Amino acid sequence: MKTKLLALALVGLFSINSAIAQEQGDFRAGLGIVLGTKAGVDDDGSSKMGFGLSPSIEYLITDVISGAASYDWYFKSDVGGTDVSISSFNIEGRYYFMTDDTQVYGVAGLGIVKAKIGDFSDSETGLNIGAGANFPLSDVLGANAELKYQTAGDGQLAIKAGVFYTFGN
Repeated sequence: MKTKLLALALVGLFSINSAIAQEQGDFRAGLGIVLGTKAGVDDDGSSKMGFGLSPSIEYLITDVISGAASYDWYFKSDVGGTDVSISSFNIEGRYYFMTDDTQVYGVAGLGIVKAKIGDFSDSETGLNIGAGANFPLSDVLGANAELKYQTAGDGQLAIKAGVFYTFGN
């Protein structure tokens, strides 16, 4: 029964065909999952892939230019009984190349990566560059995917997928 209800809900959600109107002054809030190619730590202390959560906000300055902020919080790793956590705060600009049904954008900005190993913590600032796309699910709800390279720390590729809600439509 639960499977049928879930399938029905997903079909209903994805059958909505209206586009998200993107206009100057709109504000978006989102939540996604993120995979960082070097956001986890193996038992021997070397980098590995790590998963986490990524809340974000975006403000459309014009119909094609926006400012965005996100916080990538990666799940902790345990190395010999010591907790290791990595997070990244990102402030970026986006330029939308396509603003129709699928909204494709380029992204560039700054990222501050923080690593905490037990009681010790360190941070480093670097550049972010990448691309992403927004896919409409309704007039105000959408899904997004993003791929970017972050130079801070040892540098890593961050792959994100999530949903967002648009205020101001």
